[in-house]
Amino acid sequence: MKITKKSAYELWESMFGSVEYAEDFDGGLMYKHAYGNSDYYEIRNGQKIYCGWNIHHILPKACGGDNSIENLICTNIITNELAGDKISYWIDDKLYQVKKIKGTHLYEIIRIK
Repeated sequence: MKITKKSAYELWESMFGSVEYAEDFDGGLMYKHAYGNSDYYEIRNGQKIYCGWNIHHILPKACGGDNSIENLICTNIITNELAGDKISYWIDDKLYQVKKIKGTHLYEIIRIK
């Protein structure tokens, strides 16, 4: 899949339907209409919460991943930057690892700790 704004919104729809807000795998809040906008935020409970999002490769391209729909997920921009192109990474006090789904060619993100 070529990653464009249109295809990003199609991925959002396939993951979350027509909702305006969703959380990524780490709980990062995303606002549907803030695709690619790292400056977009909302104030909730007196805190500034950045809600911009983009597309994350589950298995990073640097590790052999591709742009297939099965390898892409929507993530908060901050989550995406912290995960980077690694297959094992810490976000706050949580350790995540990319693992192959047994019996398939697909990968998933697993919380280890």
